[in-house]
Amino acid sequence: MAIASVNAPAQRRLGRVLCFYSGRGGVGKTLLCANLASLLAKRGHRVALVDLTLRLGSDLAAWLGLEPDPNFSDLLPVMDTIDPRTLESYLLPHENGLRLLAAPRSPDRWQRIKEGHVEKAVHLLRYSYNFVLIDLATSFDSRVLAVLPISYRIYTIATPDGAGLRNLGELVKLLRLLGYGSRTRLILNRFTGRELLNISEMEKVAGQPFDYMVPEIPQRQLELGGAGIDVSPRLVKGIMPIVEELLGTDPRASISLGRRIFPIIVGPNKIEAKGLDTTEEDIFGREFRQGLQALVHQRVIEQVGPQQLSRENGRGTRAHLEAQVIKVIDDVLAEKVGSKWSEQDQQTFRQEMVDEILGLGHLEVLLRDPEITEIMVNGCDQIYVERRGQLILTDKRFTNDSAVIKIIERIIAPLGRRIDESSPMVDARLPDGSRVNAIIPPLSLNGPMLTIRKFLDEVLSIDDLIGFGSLDEEMAEFLRQCVRARMNLVVSGGTGSGKTTLLNVLSSFIPADERIITIEDAAELRLRQPHVGRLEARPANIEGKGAVSIRDLLRNALRMRPDRIIIGEVRGPETIDMLQAMNTGHNGSMTTAHANSPKDLMSRLETMVMMGNMDLPLRAIREQIAAALDIVVHQGRFRDGSRKITEIAWIKGMEDDHIKLVPLFVFQPESNDLGGRAKGKFVQINKPAELYDELRQRVV
Repeated sequence: MAIASVNAPAQRRLGRVLCFYSGRGGVGKTLLCANLASLLAKRGHRVALVDLTLRLGSDLAAWLGLEPDPNFSDLLPVMDTIDPRTLESYLLPHENGLRLLAAPRSPDRWQRIKEGHVEKAVHLLRYSYNFVLIDLATSFDSRVLAVLPISYRIYTIATPDGAGLRNLGELVKLLRLLGYGSRTRLILNRFTGRELLNISEMEKVAGQPFDYMVPEIPQRQLELGGAGIDVSPRLVKGIMPIVEELLGTDPRASISLGRRIFPIIVGPNKIEAKGLDTTEEDIFGREFRQGLQALVHQRVIEQVGPQQLSRENGRGTRAHLEAQVIKVIDDVLAEKVGSKWSEQDQQTFRQEMVDEILGLGHLEVLLRDPEITEIMVNGCDQIYVERRGQLILTDKRFTNDSAVIKIIERIIAPLGRRIDESSPMVDARLPDGSRVNAIIPPLSLNGPMLTIRKFLDEVLSIDDLIGFGSLDEEMAEFLRQCVRARMNLVVSGGTGSGKTTLLNVLSSFIPADERIITIEDAAELRLRQPHVGRLEARPANIEGKGAVSIRDLLRNALRMRPDRIIIGEVRGPETIDMLQAMNTGHNGSMTTAHANSPKDLMSRLETMVMMGNMDLPLRAIREQIAAALDIVVHQGRFRDGSRKITEIAWIKGMEDDHIKLVPLFVFQPESNDLGGRAKGKFVQINKPAELYDELRQRVV
């Protein structure tokens, strides 16, 4: 019964699955499903209906005026060998051109239908039909769950009453939790405009805006016996925006009640392709440009196809897709602009459209800028960048918060991660290795926030850091000898101080004949040695399972025969495991930690060890730290954006129940020059003979 056994042409584009769902009966779900199917069929599309309501008899058959014979249960004897052509004979034809896979007549026959049967039947229908509409049960039965992963849209329906709206809010949360939030569209049915609650109040109860509103239909028009479809011009007009959205013929449709319907084919709140029939003097105007953008989106959907554009399906290379999109853009420019725009204007427009369709929109130009090291999006109307160490507000803007969330989802979708109200924070990385953090409402009060720390193409060396003024040659040589002597190091500092960059440089001093295991929350380290094993933590899946922490990886790394272990950052209970590893033969290991100074680092390490629920007295924890660590390198970020090593300290051991820190090198600031650059000098203030003797012995 495996889907892989279906023998069908591989090159054919599969039809779209549209599911209709509600948490209770009596909201008009079946009526909307049947009428949408009829309207799509009248547009010349092949449409199949599937009754999956799990009730006795077939509601859809009744609405269509058909006898449910044959029905779904008749497929079971031939399910193992059925193909799309055979399945056709089990569908009930309707005069409008659509076909129905009806529900069984008896409960025992329903019980014999399993999720695998449903999944295979729907999959086969997709080979023969442009649209497969499924009227779902009101509960999350396993057979319902079988079709949600392959659905293109999940239309969730409610009526404008308190109970229905509250029920809708719970359903939306559940669908998001299951990972289907981006496919869900809300329909408010039987809207009259005379409700006690206004639209905004109803949306507040539901928990999010409605995508469509369908007006109330007089009951006399809803009699059974073949009158269930096309029963009212009001109903047809109410459903028409859904049809237009699915067919891509009206990117911003709205119903007669004036409610805006959010288009899906080019993303929410895109501008419709109007304003193109304009005078020559308006051809550089904003309205014309927006209309041109919308037309490009529409043509790309028609000619390239949404499935091929999706990053999740992995079809084709970026270069191949880009060539297809550019051809569409050039055709639109030739048709609507001709020679009225300069070559430079056309190239700018071409690049903007490629970035928006295949990339991250406004962020792409920032990602291409080699001088930008970090991008910070604060809601839709603020995008900051760090350029040469300075924070700068750009003139880039997103249309709205939904556009920002769309970019976040585009980043995390290929990684199998999610972001929604139940999981409003996520860490990820771009294909080039750039680190990404995103957080959305309700945790982010001013809209979704996105931070991208760009991955440098060039791996910095110790000579680069000396050239930047981050340290001097004497300090560099001391650190080189510490690494070669297999001393355990911690790089401390604040956020954005360059800890990971410094750790990467220090790791370059490790001899090439040693086996190194790196452990990171998000992979950033790039070691050049030949014998390196890279491990990366994994967050939980949508069911809250499958998480693998830094601590789990560290424990596993001890079984991998490492000479050294490098941990990207310690921030929690994994600290005790790291200290124990350093104390049990894995000398020369390194890590980073957030702290304001080497002294503050000692307190932070004590706290993080306690987070591991280890019932150890404070003195025992301090003894572990003093025995495991040798050198602390503290990195600071100055107001001019420069990063410097402000202190190198030696952990001498315990003294009067406290960890004894001996500062070796410090940066002594003097003043800022006229350009605002931090000035000062590096000074060695201590040169303990005991430490240097140990260094010489270990190196030998």
